[in-house]
Amino acid sequence: MKLQSMIPVAAIIMAMLVFTKCSKEDSSDSSELLNQEVSEAFQLKVGNNIKLFLNKVETYKQNPLLKNDETIQTDSALWYLESCFNYSYGFPNQFYKSFKTDTLYFTLDLAGNQRVSMTALTAKYEQMIDEVRQVYHASGFEQKGLSLINLQWASTSAESISFIVNVVTGEKTDNTPPPPVLAGPFGDEDNWWYGEMEGRCGEFLMDSDAAKQLMLAMNTTLPDPVGNFFVINPTTIVRTGGEPDVRRETDPNPTDNLYDYYLFFGIEEIGPVELCLYRNPMNTYYGYLRYLLLTKIRNEEFDPIYSLINVEDMVGSWSFVNETTRKYFHKGWFNYGIKIHYMNEPDYPIQLD
Repeated sequence: MKLQSMIPVAAIIMAMLVFTKCSKEDSSDSSELLNQEVSEAFQLKVGNNIKLFLNKVETYKQNPLLKNDETIQTDSALWYLESCFNYSYGFPNQFYKSFKTDTLYFTLDLAGNQRVSMTALTAKYEQMIDEVRQVYHASGFEQKGLSLINLQWASTSAESISFIVNVVTGEKTDNTPPPPVLAGPFGDEDNWWYGEMEGRCGEFLMDSDAAKQLMLAMNTTLPDPVGNFFVINPTTIVRTGGEPDVRRETDPNPTDNLYDYYLFFGIEEIGPVELCLYRNPMNTYYGYLRYLLLTKIRNEEFDPIYSLINVEDMVGSWSFVNETTRKYFHKGWFNYGIKIHYMNEPDYPIQLD
């Protein structure tokens, strides 16, 4: 999960949306951040400041010998690296049938006083483009799109700042499933083994499982049919069936292996675990997944302006509780962020070729 202390949402957005000169401090009205939805004015401001920053990067690229002592604070530098990349190359508003995440490591030299020179930042942005391009094309997907990058972690010394970038590449498909109805997308043919990529119960073709089918059903509902967007401040949330933070508040105690959690969970210590999920259980867990991702996690973890971007992965697995007892569970990786729509900007995003 992204460390919230590294890039506080309000601090970063307020500090960086007014980008007249990198070396000057400024402030911004935060009232827009309190709204349930991101206003058009706010989205336009974000887009304009990103474009202004990209123009500065282009100026430094075209004039490598330019003498300039312009600097930017380290937290602002990290925000711009992530946000500008997603603005330029990210395609989160598409359906992907699976994702592959690659991790890259970078170190950025400091100019002193926890600031970064624009010369060094420009070079680092170009390095990021080159290295992300390499792992993107090495994804192994025949049809693919770069969903987003997520700057996950950073540590700072007096001389440099080190950070990790997760590159989330999506696998496209020509057979996009229709958006499911909210009552439940699963029918009589949906009798899926809980996990382990075993396939349908009785067939065991090793082609999918209940966790993957729930992931696909959720992701078909997320692309915006009206306007394209990019993502700022992406954050990954991980949840596992059986953990207290996914316990259903209205489920009676004690647990009985019957819908005790928003994510599938069963433990042999309580009794038999039904590992084949038929139509009704699949639709029930789909409804719980929607509540968990669209309401519970958003309310507990984020400001209201955050949205669910995609379900990066869901797996069904098991582990031993003791020498003779197993527990079975679903585990998911969920990407959230602030959606910023492209306002009068037809040139972006572009494919990372």
